[in-house]
Amino acid sequence: MRHNMQSLETNPFLLPDYLRMGNPRQQELWEDLEKWKILKNLIGFKPTLAGTIPIGIDTKTSDVDILAKFNVPSHLQKICYAKFRNLPNYSFSEKTISLRVTLICRFSTPQFNYEIFAQSIEPTEQYAWIHMMVENRFLNFANQSFRENILHLKESGKKTEQAFCESLGLSGDPFKTLLQWNLKSDDDYKELLSKQGYLNS
Repeated sequence: MRHNMQSLETNPFLLPDYLRMGNPRQQELWEDLEKWKILKNLIGFKPTLAGTIPIGIDTKTSDVDILAKFNVPSHLQKICYAKFRNLPNYSFSEKTISLRVTLICRFSTPQFNYEIFAQSIEPTEQYAWIHMMVENRFLNFANQSFRENILHLKESGKKTEQAFCESLGLSGDPFKTLLQWNLKSDDDYKELLSKQGYLNS
């Protein structure tokens, strides 16, 4: 799970500034995050963007995913209640996911639907982050038709992980399969994309 962890300090996705120079949707997200002070309100919980908008494969219905880390669950619950409860569609729940206590806070602004997903581990160790890193590596090595196929599958109702595995001819549980690709080399990525006719020449 710790592939390329040594480069996390220089990973551009760790700081939301990249959104300012991104595509129109990313720039819109940056302005929304600033306007509502969403990341600033979560500053003690290491808020980190994940999901599809950061890597440019979002659809009109895509949520904004924010990963966070808590030490004491009630601290995050109090902050979310204080800062976000007056926003539309506010909800807060606690679940056990992959044997971990997980806090999920949802709310909306006029522009975006947000989901805060928090566990007691670093955001960069959470599955959603690892999935995004794997997906981004595939996108970096792939041609435009691969990205278009991913978007087509997502718009037809497939989850992101399903769309990637289907496009790449990977079988098994899409969520577990993509996690395994975090340990593979760039050559492995290129070989699979080439096999499926998606390698960027």
